[in-house]
Amino acid sequence: MNAKEKIIEIQSAIIDNLVLCEEAISTLYSVYAMSIPEMEEFWQDLSKKEKIHADLLRSMHKQLAKGNIFQNIGRFESTNTDAFLQKMNDSISDAKENPISQETAIKTALGIESSVLDAHFYDIVNSDASEYRIIADRLSTDTHEHVKVVQDKLREIQSNNSFRLPS
Repeated sequence: MNAKEKIIEIQSAIIDNLVLCEEAISTLYSVYAMSIPEMEEFWQDLSKKEKIHADLLRSMHKQLAKGNIFQNIGRFESTNTDAFLQKMNDSISDAKENPISQETAIKTALGIESSVLDAHFYDIVNSDASEYRIIADRLSTDTHEHVKVVQDKLREIQSNNSFRLPS
């Protein structure tokens, strides 16, 4: 195996881990949809969008197959994605086993969406594949939008809670 093939193999594994992260987020949001019926549509919509992100990331394999490589993708080490996946799996288990409030679910989602932004994946990673910039821009724009939607929902929930009279 030559050096470029080895790089492609390593980068493929990193992409696979990033896809798993997006799929785990989607699963968590689906669990929230089942656990919080009054917000089912909200959570199902976010879950579907995370599945689209996973598919977009998966499409990066096509670029690797063409011999294109990604610069700086190695900054996303498996220890970081493994820790993120463990956190997602713990959150999924917790949400399946215990009641969860709207506010807690929203705050968790805000933390998740913000952590994706904080990683600056879409700013750090580059590629010699022209299609990559289109994918990265879409993922970045969507993630910014997710943060805004979740923040708005949190404000709405907190506002509704502050107007409730004690029983």
